[in-house]
Amino acid sequence: MDSPDTKPPPAPSKAFGAPEEAYQWALRLHMGEEDALGAWYEAEYPTVHRLCLGFLARRSEADDVAQDAMLHLIDKINKWDPSRSYGSWRNTVVLNLCRDRMRAQARQNAHEEKVARMQSELGKEALLEQPSKSASAKELRDWLERSLALLAPREREAFVLIDLEGFTAGEAAEQLGLSPSTLRASLTLARRKLRTLLAPYKPHSNAAPGGLS
Repeated sequence: MDSPDTKPPPAPSKAFGAPEEAYQWALRLHMGEEDALGAWYEAEYPTVHRLCLGFLARRSEADDVAQDAMLHLIDKINKWDPSRSYGSWRNTVVLNLCRDRMRAQARQNAHEEKVARMQSELGKEALLEQPSKSASAKELRDWLERSLALLAPREREAFVLIDLEGFTAGEAAEQLGLSPSTLRASLTLARRKLRTLLAPYKPHSNAAPGGLS
């Protein structure tokens, strides 16, 4: 029987929270194998960047915070308990960094400016920036990035973890430090707002993101 120190996290958490490759390299890093660093970084960075982009809803900020997050994860890897979900631990570290960044930037003022700018640019940017091929996918990706910026931070975090990253409500509530009822309320508000934003925009794709269809 596997000892508690080597037993992997439950299948759902590991499958959704950390790809098998990233999990295995993280485990080796935790055990002090410094030669695993490069492979872990390559396997993990796309997920960390995706989380930062979802939480912050600004690509320029996500690029910066993702680099910081990778350094924080390396520094704190010895504090991760391998008997618990690596994905949940990783997401908590990334989420805290994103929250720190938002607080430091006087987010409320920036958010009001972004709302006004988006009202006039939402349709125009989609037409100017999309390539002639794969337009539907890019339209939907651009729409989602801009629309996430309009959600309250708690709503955005709930939507990203559950509808985009695939965590269960229980897992997301634990990572966000919320009660299940508060988590469900935040997710409901996020989905409602995004459905309202999607209605006038109508990307060519028939598939809406997450639970919006």
